[in-house]
Amino acid sequence: MSTHNRVEDTDPAPPAKRLKPSGDHDSPCANAILGRVEKSARDEKSVGITEYLVPDSVGFQGLLKQRYTDFLVNEIDKDGNVLKLKSLSVERKRAIAEDKIQSDTSVADSTGPVKNGSTSKKEAQSEEQQPEEKLLPSGSGDNSNATKDRAIFEDTKPFELEDADRALLVSWLGSEVTCGLVKLYNDILTIEREIKPNYKIVTPDAKLLSPKPIDDKDARSLLHRAIRRVFLGKIQSTTNDEYYIELWATKISGAKSGQESKKDARRPIESWDSLGGEFLHFNLYKENKDTMECLSLLGRFLKLAPKAFSIAGTKDRRAVTVQKISAHRLKAERLEATNRKLKGLKVGDFEYKPYGLDLGDLKGNEFKITLRDCVFPEGSDVDQVVKNGVSILREKGFINYYGMQRFGTFAISTHEIGRSMLLGDWKKAVYQVMAFDDETLENAPREEKQRAEACKLWFEDPSSPEKAAAAAKIMPPKFASESAILKWFSKPSEVGKYLTALQKIPRNLRLMFVHAYQSYVWNTIVSERLKRYGTSIRTGDLVVMSAEESAAFKPIVDPDEEGLGDEAGEEQFVRARAVTAEEVASGKYTIYDTVLPSPGWDVVYPENDLKDLYAEVMGKDGLDPFNMVRNQKEVSLAGHYRRLLYKPEKVEWEMKRYEGFLDQLVETDLMYVQRQREKGNGKLLSKDEGLIQEAVNNPRGSRIAVIINLTLGTSQYATMALRELTKGGVSSFAVAAPNNTASTDVKMDDI
Repeated sequence: MSTHNRVEDTDPAPPAKRLKPSGDHDSPCANAILGRVEKSARDEKSVGITEYLVPDSVGFQGLLKQRYTDFLVNEIDKDGNVLKLKSLSVERKRAIAEDKIQSDTSVADSTGPVKNGSTSKKEAQSEEQQPEEKLLPSGSGDNSNATKDRAIFEDTKPFELEDADRALLVSWLGSEVTCGLVKLYNDILTIEREIKPNYKIVTPDAKLLSPKPIDDKDARSLLHRAIRRVFLGKIQSTTNDEYYIELWATKISGAKSGQESKKDARRPIESWDSLGGEFLHFNLYKENKDTMECLSLLGRFLKLAPKAFSIAGTKDRRAVTVQKISAHRLKAERLEATNRKLKGLKVGDFEYKPYGLDLGDLKGNEFKITLRDCVFPEGSDVDQVVKNGVSILREKGFINYYGMQRFGTFAISTHEIGRSMLLGDWKKAVYQVMAFDDETLENAPREEKQRAEACKLWFEDPSSPEKAAAAAKIMPPKFASESAILKWFSKPSEVGKYLTALQKIPRNLRLMFVHAYQSYVWNTIVSERLKRYGTSIRTGDLVVMSAEESAAFKPIVDPDEEGLGDEAGEEQFVRARAVTAEEVASGKYTIYDTVLPSPGWDVVYPENDLKDLYAEVMGKDGLDPFNMVRNQKEVSLAGHYRRLLYKPEKVEWEMKRYEGFLDQLVETDLMYVQRQREKGNGKLLSKDEGLIQEAVNNPRGSRIAVIINLTLGTSQYATMALRELTKGGVSSFAVAAPNNTASTDVKMDDI
């Protein structure tokens, strides 16, 4: 029997070493107050970050994110386009296809008003239906309009696969099934073109099956994505219990006869197809907010659940970011209305498409980062220091470490919680999630202080549902993990069920903990590898397999079907192999081709002493890198590969002088929109709608700012590129609590 949904507090293969929860009453080292931990500044060394690619180059010091407008992030879509906010308005004039418009004559001649149907990408397989050949107008024979419609269709060129797509599908599904898919798709297009309210609308009931099972989950994921892309979401696919791929037509629904009044029937009909598709794509511009916080705000305003929106990836909170969002069957006019109501976010650049976004549907991000109050070595040529550093970053790149933000901001690092989860020590993991420190209780910003107070209240008696309920009431909603645990323990029957409490945490946050541990191990191995061998590739190092090699590779079967270990943005749909001595000698590969695995059951390890290093590093934590399968899916890690070094696609820089603490040094996309409105005499935005300032340039200013423009891939950290550039000279600006800002009149929202 599958263990996928089984809740257990035992681990199938207990590791040799187990750690007691630090707050256990029976521990000889128990704290005076349960749950309290010592506040300590987390440094890079504690998460495995120790090396520089070019340690001898000269760096400088600078302040990062003093203002949230100092960190601009624009998403890059899969086609390589940098997303910019250009317009906040819906284009009022839309082109509607000629065959979609009803004339007064056609209304008079037809048996009923014409209305276009639409298809849905996400609907399940339809019920028993008639074959497409039986499409007939109900209650009427041939008429001139129907004949004309058929004549138009007969002149339409059938859909054909491009050579690359055909080769891809044939390699997985064979020629017969691929030809069947093309025919099915053309059948769907035929029905969509002929839909009228008096037609009996049916969906082709043909169901296709792959000729053989596909055991490799990565191949299955690629295939499902290819089907959605090639056939624009009009063909559904799923994996059955035997790993065969089943394919069928998305349900097609038509309008019912007599739905519209004559008045409405005389107006041009705007179907989803005439708009461009059922999915509204738009750019989300946000200031100093989380992506999920923005989607929650939009959802509340529109009375939609946050899951109604799809994203390619999340973006930084303390920043100004632009990213693509999609929503199914949402009209742009409804969304546009939020621009006048919601502060700190804007939506615009609306476009309808026949498909939605999936997590990972991006190529990378473009960053524009302002380092303020820069200080350079005494007597150095300021311009030359930055110029040399940028040249090295451009030509040699940086160590592709996971950045500090991967490991959280509280006293207990996320990777420590992940380690407890991998050990099966659910109680300790819960205690670590709920841990607090005295400094936060006294001096932190309001919401962080409330979190600490709620945690302290619960720790007074973790076995009390009343304490949990009281703590849940004062826990700020933004702390989703802590809130989920407290709400669960508020039920008297659930007290002490620590594994179940962890499972109540939103899935993406549960995964964050165990992924952080993988990241810690990866960072540690990379640092040691560079210490020992520098940037020379060695026999046994890993490189990504070619397509031909991957095709011949026998995959490891996921013991629990669709594993959760991989994240969007990692090099997850690849296989790796060890390089041979002959390949090293020939120079076929370099250090820039080298990858290292994060630990998991579906990776290979280097065929040299680094393999033993994994065992040594993880062994100190009581874990075995070669035994990563667990009963609980969230901690049964498949692993993935990541490149040791990364070269940014673009690195540019400029230097600015300024004087004031709040001087705006770069233009945001919203400022661009404001300028365009000023030029066009449009209605200007107000201060309440966002940060509207002019970027300054003061050549006589006493302060120096360095502005870096760089383009990175989906899983690279800009902070690690800056670390290499400045040689660790970047300091993050600490946002003080409001009650500690007596020395300045600046509001927290202004910075």
